[in-house]
Amino acid sequence: MYIASILVVIISLLGAYNLDLFNNAPRATTPTTYNTLSPDFPSMPADASKLRILTQNMFMRPPLIKNNRSDWKDARLDYFIEHILPNYDIVCLQEMFEYASSRRARLMAAAQKLGYRYSVTSERQFLWNVGIDGGLVILSRLPVVQTERMTFQRGMGPDWLAMKGVLYAKVAVEGGTHAHVFTTHTQASYGEVVVTQPDVKRRLAQLYEFHGFIEAVLPRHRAAGEPVILSGDFNVDSRDHARVDASVGYEREVEDGVATSDEGQAMMAILRGHGIDPRVLGPDNTDTFKGKAVYEFHDSLKERLGYHPVTFGNIVVDQQGKAQPRETVLTTEHDNMVMHSIDYILWYNPGEHSGGMSAQLEDVGVAPNFTPGQEFSQISDHYGVSAEIKFVNT
Repeated sequence: MYIASILVVIISLLGAYNLDLFNNAPRATTPTTYNTLSPDFPSMPADASKLRILTQNMFMRPPLIKNNRSDWKDARLDYFIEHILPNYDIVCLQEMFEYASSRRARLMAAAQKLGYRYSVTSERQFLWNVGIDGGLVILSRLPVVQTERMTFQRGMGPDWLAMKGVLYAKVAVEGGTHAHVFTTHTQASYGEVVVTQPDVKRRLAQLYEFHGFIEAVLPRHRAAGEPVILSGDFNVDSRDHARVDASVGYEREVEDGVATSDEGQAMMAILRGHGIDPRVLGPDNTDTFKGKAVYEFHDSLKERLGYHPVTFGNIVVDQQGKAQPRETVLTTEHDNMVMHSIDYILWYNPGEHSGGMSAQLEDVGVAPNFTPGQEFSQISDHYGVSAEIKFVNT
């Protein structure tokens, strides 16, 4: 990972982005605010409509950076556009970097043709920023009537180079209601994760910034009863990795994924606004990360499945009962079989909209996005998470 960071610095110093060595001409961006809705606003049935949402870490890092022989960036993007993008109404992406590459522009052009007429992206970065963009994208078929962005305190290690943060889109749903969609990508950990280490504290501090952003955005843009969706690669592993049955020679996804890790509990407490016992991060820590407002977000995957599903570093068990890495083309050897649950769709909707429209989380699950017949076995080193929201006239 540190070699990858050095390569990004070299690209930055050469000014590859601004010299257009790797990029096509930049595409015009979508305006931040839409004052009027399109006359051909997508119609909804008289009684209900389903909104299909995907969050996916795309693993589309800048040029020259790869884990193994190849990251197959162009082939994976082509597959995503042809086979996955058509299946959703709102798509939230992480690690879809624009820096020194035309891939994001290619994605945006293809998305437009597929009916994703509205979008918000991380801000473009330049040579003098000494860093790359945050890699975030929200695509929507339905009108986006308001967007906002925020950038975290800079990360640690390789993450210092990426301007990570949060995107927000207020998506209009016919009937006078809206869905409030956020996506984020936080500080990563490189190596074994211990809750008291500095990069964990930085990650939780960024989640506290995220909560503060939510506190600032929702009172201005949200009406009572409108659903809020937090999506993305939070880099918080909610699995505690304690094996229920020590006689089994590997960690099982379901049986060993029920308990929640200390960091997973801290994540939910911070995003909800309750804050944490500072001693969780060590005896000398004094930060509680307590918010001013409380939003009772639900970990939709855990509540629906009853366990924390693996979204990164999964395994398969062979006929001899031995665990093998599920994916080896994109994932580093160090991350093979780590069985982390780090990608999320969190849900908040405490009531009915005054306009008579009710939103219900109809379904949620892991979207592995396997790629049969390709040189790579899945669309990214991460699985995606998908959900369906049902809007019902009440």
